[in-house]
Order: sequence, then structure tokens, then C-alpha cells
Amino acid sequence: MAAEQPDTDSVCAQWLAAAREGDDAAARALVEHLYPRVACRIARWLPRRAEVEDLAQEIFLRVFSRLGQFRGGSFPAWVDTIAQRVCYDALRRQRVRPEWRFADLPEDPAEPVSGNPTDDPDAAEVVGRLLAQLPPPQAWLLQQVELEGRDIGEVSATLGWTATAGRLRLFRARHALKRAYERWKTQPAE
Repeated sequence: MAAEQPDTDSVCAQWLAAAREGDDAAARALVEHLYPRVACRIARWLPRRAEVEDLAQEIFLRVFSRLGQFRGGSFPAWVDTIAQRVCYDALRRQRVRPEWRFADLPEDPAEPVSGNPTDDPDAAEVVGRLLAQLPPPQAWLLQQVELEGRDIGEVSATLGWTATAGRLRLFRARHALKRAYERWKTQPAE
């Protein structure tokens, strides 16, 4: 006979009570216990792996900032509701403001741009040409965030921008790069 698993709601209730009292270990245990459930819910709605991590963090931030609003019942179900709302919000944001990234470049080997631009000399040349078509501030920002992997918050702070201003400028730079790429694709081969 298989060993019985403890009741999820009772385990969560114990950790929840301790987390409300400020016990960081209990909060961490609660996150570790609920993370697979939250990640599964996110993965159903959104295809990109990076978004799973970002959205899970947003979900748990919302959960812990609203612990006082939980009035009983099934805590995992309450977390599921928050996860669903965060996923819907993310889908709405994607639809309203679709974001284009280097990872969105075609993966088809027939296309001239494939893989990591820094690994492929031809792709690096194309990316260099595309960046040269952008205003220097946009090209620099894309180079810092996309090619060098710096965090947009760190770059924004370095330049004295607010985080929102940095994300907005990065969003605009990505769209400018996408337009440059679309123009480049339609040009006849040299």
C-alpha cells in the first residue's frame, strides 16, 4: 500500500499561518510546494519558457502581497485564481503590445539569420547592418540588453531613467529593429 500524502490544504494552511507571521522559511516552502502547480498553469497559456519564470514571480509577488485577503477555503485554488488572472493579463498585454525579440528571428536554416548572432559570422554581420540602420541610442540599448545580456533595470538605472522609461525605450527599439529586419528581408539579394 502506498504511503499517504499529507493533505495539501492542511500543509499549505500551516505554512500560510507561519508566512503571515513573517516566517521566511515557511513562505519559501509555500512557494516551492506551489511552484510546479503555478508553472503548469502558466505553461498552458503562454509558450515562452522565459515568461514562465517571470510570470511565476509576478504571481507569487501578488499572492504574498495579498495574503491578508485570503479568507479561507483552499489556498492552492486561491493561488490558481491569481495565476489565471496574471496569465490573462499577460495575454492581453501581448495582444495589445506584441514584443519582438532576437529569439523571434526565423529558425529556418534557409533564412540568412539563424541561431545566436554572436555565433554565426553571417548573422552577426546582418545584425550589425540592422543595428546600423537604427538611431544610435536604440542600437546601443539593444546591444546592451539583447547581445550583452544586461538587465533593462540595470541599464535604466545607469542612464538615470525610470524602469518604465527603460522598458518603453527597449520596446520601441525592438520594434524599430523588426521594421529594419522586414525591410532587409524584402530587399533583393546583393
